[in-house]
Amino acid sequence: MTENDEIRNQFLNSLKLGTGKTYLILKQNPSIDFSDLIVKGAVENFAYDAQSEGSRANYIFKLIQKSKKKEKITSTILTKLVSKKTDDYGLDQLCDLAVLFHKHGNLKAKDALYKRFEKNIIDGYEICGQSQMMKIDGINGVLKYAEIIGEILSKDVDDYEDSWRIDYFQKENKQIDVYKEIEKASKENIFIGIFYKSILEHNWKIPRRKKIKRFTYEIVKEKIDSEKFFFISREKANELSVNEVEKLANEFLIEKNITRKEHYLSFFSKRKFPFDYQPILNIANSKSPKNSRLNEYAFECLQYFSAKEIRDIAIDKLKSEKNTTDYLNLLVGNYEIGDYKILNNIADKSDDYDYIHSIVFGFLDIYKANKVKECKEPLEKIYHKMNCGLHRDDILEVLYENDVLCKEILTEMEFDSDEKVRKMFRKIRKKVR
Repeated sequence: MTENDEIRNQFLNSLKLGTGKTYLILKQNPSIDFSDLIVKGAVENFAYDAQSEGSRANYIFKLIQKSKKKEKITSTILTKLVSKKTDDYGLDQLCDLAVLFHKHGNLKAKDALYKRFEKNIIDGYEICGQSQMMKIDGINGVLKYAEIIGEILSKDVDDYEDSWRIDYFQKENKQIDVYKEIEKASKENIFIGIFYKSILEHNWKIPRRKKIKRFTYEIVKEKIDSEKFFFISREKANELSVNEVEKLANEFLIEKNITRKEHYLSFFSKRKFPFDYQPILNIANSKSPKNSRLNEYAFECLQYFSAKEIRDIAIDKLKSEKNTTDYLNLLVGNYEIGDYKILNNIADKSDDYDYIHSIVFGFLDIYKANKVKECKEPLEKIYHKMNCGLHRDDILEVLYENDVLCKEILTEMEFDSDEKVRKMFRKIRKKVR
């Protein structure tokens, strides 16, 4: 492998992660052509959870602007947009890029978006570009959106379009009476008429925020007794009084039903069990009944306790088990200086994105509870392997709080795909000045 190949591999790895190293590599290596890799990152949204993280169009656009072959890259991306059939998150990202190209003076971007949008009516093509059409061409984009979606609705009487996109456009463009313009156009275009009827019948309203009652013993007890899927956040679990938690704990100790027992443990995985941990440790050390998660929940409950026997189990499991995810939380209350070596070994086991994402929660819980500078190595390993921008923000926050955020990573943060990471960079830079 040549030196250029190695640099290109580093670029692609960073591109998939979404870190700002891509921009720095591009800047430092003007003689290397990264065009194909930038196009790859444009066509596919590499975020671990693209639905939550959103489009990386701004991130990709910065790379394109920095490239010496931006015209060629832009042209290729627009061609890909017109021809791409599926992959909604990748399509959404391509549509966002078309908007950015148009905003910066590319006259072909609007045409490409229109061509792809018209293909929405063809079988095998995923629907995309509704919001971007309106961004790129105002009320004309609205009417094109209405026409194409109306034609799609005409083929399926059970399908519908609600009004949220139109309502959002109206909110952003108060000078236009959007509904009036659609109504007017509907008199001359049957498909716009179908669209208009649908959004009137499916008017989207922001749900009224209900005042959420304080979680109580009665609410939790009802959920436990229902024997249905039960989830409670740590915030809600902490709303119960000490007496209420003790009442649940006493009931748990005499409960025989496996499902209800699981639900009690689920609660105590979010709120510390108020008595001695031994009954929970006994469950953790015993074999769970078939199709039961008793062991898993018991280990989660033990995270709140500090004891030599719990630490011994943690060290044994973290060193011997192939899947360590369920045991990381045992170190939250039982961490000792030097344990970073164990976490390093766990992080080194695999580069698989799913694996890294499965252990990041435990690493974060451990180092949020234990403020130590030796968090640096394990958390940096996660940073360099994880394609989740949302958790990258958390990792960097812990590194910064422990005063071990290195200059190299800080420099990369300015160009990260995640807005919160870029915002953190600006905040840190402001403090340094």
